[in-house]
Amino acid sequence: MKQDKFEPNKEKNVNVRFSLRVPEDIYEEISTYAQQENVSMNNLIVSCIRYAMQHRK
Repeated sequence: MKQDKFEPNKEKNVNVRFSLRVPEDIYEEISTYAQQENVSMNNLIVSCIRYAMQHRK
């Protein structure tokens, strides 16, 4: 199901671990947004990836 507007959600079933390196400015932006939305950075990143994959062409 596609959603039009991005909304971070709290993933319950996150069980695969891997490392991700990002530029410092993106890290700061993600960190700030996660705090504002009261979600973990991990949940925010998973939500961003899901949104991007659902809206790819």
